[in-house]
Formats: sequence, C-alpha cells, structure tokens
Amino acid sequence: MNLRDIGRLFILGFRGTEFSRELQSFLKDLNPSGVVLFSRNIKSPMQVAQLNHDLQVFGRASNGLFIGVDQEGGRVRRLKEGFTEFPPALELSSRPDPEASVRHFARRTAEELTLTGFNLDFAPVMDVIGSPENLTSSVIGDRSFGFDPDKVARLGTTVIHEFRSKGIIPCCKHFPGHGGTLVDSHVDLPMDTREFESIERLDLVPFRSAAKMQVEMMMTAHVLYPSMDKLLPATLSGAILNGLLRERLSYGGIVITDDLDMGAVADRYSVEDACTMAFTAGADLLLICNNPEKAFRARQRIFEALQSGEIPESRLMDSITRIEKLKSAYMSSLVPCDMSAARNQFGRS
Repeated sequence: MNLRDIGRLFILGFRGTEFSRELQSFLKDLNPSGVVLFSRNIKSPMQVAQLNHDLQVFGRASNGLFIGVDQEGGRVRRLKEGFTEFPPALELSSRPDPEASVRHFARRTAEELTLTGFNLDFAPVMDVIGSPENLTSSVIGDRSFGFDPDKVARLGTTVIHEFRSKGIIPCCKHFPGHGGTLVDSHVDLPMDTREFESIERLDLVPFRSAAKMQVEMMMTAHVLYPSMDKLLPATLSGAILNGLLRERLSYGGIVITDDLDMGAVADRYSVEDACTMAFTAGADLLLICNNPEKAFRARQRIFEALQSGEIPESRLMDSITRIEKLKSAYMSSLVPCDMSAARNQFGRS
C-alpha cells in the first residue's frame, strides 16, 4: 500500500483543452484512475479527440484511463458543436415508441463518444420524478425518464445495454434517488424526508434493476435521507452505500461519488474528511471536478488512515480490485482513439 495505490481511487477534472506538460506532471504525480471532461475542456470534435488520444497514450502505463463525460442529452450535454443533439430524457420517454427513441439516443451517443476517445458516460439518470403534478418539484426535472419507476427502469436499462454493446461504460445516477428533491446539491444539501417505504416503492425500483444486471458504475446522491441515515448524505453514509446498496441490493460494481466539490458536501466538510468518509462508507471512486489539486490532500489523509489502522487495508484492496476488474473488462475501450476514424466522421472541425 502506497500513495500511488490510493491515487487510483480518484477521477478528476482539470483545466485546459490540450495535454500540456503541467497536466502530464499532475497525472503522473497523483496517479488517478481517470479524468472527467467538461465544456471548458472541449472546443471541437477533433480537438477533444486529440486531447483524449494523448491522455490515453499517457494512460497506457496504468492499464488505461477512464475518460468520462456527462452526455445525457437535453440540458446536460458537454459535447455540443459537431455532435448529435438529443432532447432530454423526459421527452424521449414521452414519444410513441420510447424504447426505440432511447435506444437510438444511446447507440448514437456511444458511437460518437467512442470516436472521440471517451469510454465512460455518466448516464443514464435513473432518478424518478417525485410529483407527476409538478415537474418543477424536482431539481432533476426533465433529466429523468419520468414519474413511473418501472418505465424509468426499463428505459434506463436500455441505455445500459446499448452503451455496453458499444464499449462505453454506463454509470447510473444518483443513488438512491434524487428525483424527490427541489434543492440543487451543487448549491446546498437537499433533504428527502419521505419514509423509507415510499423511497423503496418508487426511487429504488430503477436502481434495483440496475443492480440486478450489475451495472458497471453507480453514482451517489449528495442528499440527506433521514429515514435511512439521520446525519449523513448518501455519499458519506455507510448505511446507504454499504448496508443498502452492497448488502440489500447485492451490488458488486463500482460506487462513484458525485462531485465532491459541490456545495452540498464541500460547504460542510473539508475535502480530506469528505473523501475519507465516502471511501469508508463504501465508495470506490472519488470524483473531484473543479479543484483537482485537493486530491493530494485527500490522498494523504486516506493514506494516514490506512497506516494507522483506522481503515483496514483490505478496504483499499476491495476498491482497487473492482477498478482493475472494470478496466480489464473494457480493455479495448481504454486505448487511444483512432484519429483517422474521428476525422472521417467529423472532418477537421
């Protein structure tokens, strides 16, 4: 066990649109399992393909990098000019043949992601909108496939199947369900005060389906659910991540946090505490999107907790084993993208 091993627990955002010396040095020093790109990193299809190509050439030394993006369609799409524009999930689910519409979205999105060097999409959104009478009662809104948990589950698993078939790692979000809250966790900590029976009957239905098919990743919600944990949001709660997700839902895939820079967590906990608590609770990958330098402090804190025995070393090995198992399963997707194929599709844009 060493600092480089602990670095593998992180997926990080960064600044810039090219693979600079500074970025190379940063990644070499920290040794994360992957990166996530945002609009600030993307100018055009060929530019982002080159960036991802260079990242993956660098990543060969560590069995490849997860290169992720939020490409849900609708208002959450980081890849814009030159890429196919799709309506939000709620609109797709309302069409006469929603399965065909969602399948087309997932297939085309996966093809374009692959061409430009991505291998991980933080989708599908598996949240169920809490109130059919009032769409604005949920901050998730039209990012969801709707109010019917069975339909959300069906369409979400369609996305999972299509992504898998094209070599894109799917990531369901936001466990155990963000659809019943109005507060935006980017800004503050939402609270879902419903009884567990209500959450289980509605919100958990899609996630139970995803767990049954052992979806590759699930992302946590920065939401407080007093019926399950009176003190800690799901991202930091062992009762929710380990007790509910791992034990009750028998989920064996990777648990990744939502961005730990978001106000719901960052305004209440230091990055060192948040990362250590999330890892202890059961998270395998820690997502820091806007201030990647924070990961060095968090890595040191986790290292000290492991050295002191506060966290058993077996806990680290469990996460590393899951991470490496996923990399092995998607080995053909964790390679530099074919620049000529990208050019054939997108021209020289």
